[in-house]
Amino acid sequence: MNENERRKLLQRFGLCRRAGEILIGQDRIRASFSQGVEPLLLFFANDASPSVRNRLGSSEWRNSDRVVLLESISRWELGAALGLSEAQVVALPRTSRFAGMLLEDLRQEGDRIE
Repeated sequence: MNENERRKLLQRFGLCRRAGEILIGQDRIRASFSQGVEPLLLFFANDASPSVRNRLGSSEWRNSDRVVLLESISRWELGAALGLSEAQVVALPRTSRFAGMLLEDLRQEGDRIE
């Protein structure tokens, strides 16, 4: 992913935050799992800690949830896009317009989507 594409993706995450569509952090995401909300699209920064990945491990993912590793975006870059010091993991409802936009951008750039 080149610099312009990376910047565009980070700007879209910021837009998601301003629109109030994004869940930031493992605690909020886990709470949404337990509340049984609609399927989520999870985004992990490339340097998300193993403990964060384990806490949101595949045993908690529902079949309808999707996971994306942002291979070219660090936790500090993701956090800065959201107005925070860092963010290791964020999630969007899969039915959100923003989720569709982000997935399309990532498919074009070849990031790993599970």
